[in-house]
Amino acid sequence: MKIFFITSKLNFRTAGGSIEEFDLMIRTLIKLGNEVTAVTAFSYANDIPNPLPYKLIEENITSRGLFGIQKGIFKILKKYSDQADFFHVDGHNFLYGAGLYRFLGGRIPVSAFFNRELSSWPENISSLFRAPKDSFPVQLKKKLRRWIEKYFLMPIASHMDIIFYTNPVLRSAYEDFGMRKDPQAQIMGDPIDYPKIFRENHISPDDYLKRNKKSGPVALFYSSRMAPGKGFDLLLTAFSKLKNKDNFRLILGGTGPEAGAIRRMISDFKLDPYMKLTGWVTRERLLEMHKEVDIFVQAHWRTDNTSISLSYAMAFGLPAILPGGGGLEWVARKSALYFKDEDTDDLAKKIEQLGNDANLRAELSRNCYKRLGEDEMNHEKQIERWLNKMKDIKSKSLNK
Repeated sequence: MKIFFITSKLNFRTAGGSIEEFDLMIRTLIKLGNEVTAVTAFSYANDIPNPLPYKLIEENITSRGLFGIQKGIFKILKKYSDQADFFHVDGHNFLYGAGLYRFLGGRIPVSAFFNRELSSWPENISSLFRAPKDSFPVQLKKKLRRWIEKYFLMPIASHMDIIFYTNPVLRSAYEDFGMRKDPQAQIMGDPIDYPKIFRENHISPDDYLKRNKKSGPVALFYSSRMAPGKGFDLLLTAFSKLKNKDNFRLILGGTGPEAGAIRRMISDFKLDPYMKLTGWVTRERLLEMHKEVDIFVQAHWRTDNTSISLSYAMAFGLPAILPGGGGLEWVARKSALYFKDEDTDDLAKKIEQLGNDANLRAELSRNCYKRLGEDEMNHEKQIERWLNKMKDIKSKSLNK
């Protein structure tokens, strides 16, 4: 089948984990016998250091506004309709233009993968760092946009043929916002090649068990862009409440717009003796750090989203402490302890509980590999399910 895979950009150097996921999806579709053409809609942002094993078409949507972007994707779908058997688009970027294409009679079926929130949804904020409030006109504009999208544009987006999500919480969020409710909507998870991570980093399921500490300071670890909503403020506050801080070390990686506020909080809580701030590190060094630390802690993230950082921590067998009830819990299942979201007292209790119990850490580490061995986390099986849906829809359209 000829599949046109339309994404915003392919920036393998500095973009987030989604690029890694999309590239894996394309390569797996090719492995399964399809001819896949990638189309980047904002090609000025491409950064591709190595040759690709698939054809790339570079388009450039010049508009940055909502309607301009959707008009641009509509034109791209029309442009390649004579060459494709199936279109695939980034859901959160191109859902309205792709839905309009099908609503107005576009003959090529369209699938969309949703791995994050819409830009019109409430923004990420940090619970304990002050953020400037929008002016009244800006607040009104945002509310009007959300209203238009929910009641006028989501019914149009619902005309896409296949809609699938990283996790059930994200699916519920989109359906609550107006996307069609489809009980057959596939939960893909994050397409990650875990066996490749194991091979490249020489990981075996008993590595963590062999180095699991019986005594000595326990290293807590979290690395991400220091941006609103990432939970650094909650983690530092919880750490300040630990009864015996000498039993722990807190290692934080990354940099970003809240880096200054994070340093001030460390100083205010007098946590410098227990801290290590790595700043930005290379990917190779980041992966090595996963072999040195004891517990992964992600103190906050959007309830509807998953986390590539968590996925890599699980690949290295790191027991985790996470906010409960959202996409992170769907990913980790029994490989983590869960605290009440934004409750720093509960988070502090969970840190002490896991830090003081080597047997519990060992159990959670073993559960990482049990979870990663399930079909929900197998990218090849999930992509093959998706491909079978495309084949079924394409076959039915040909028989009409």
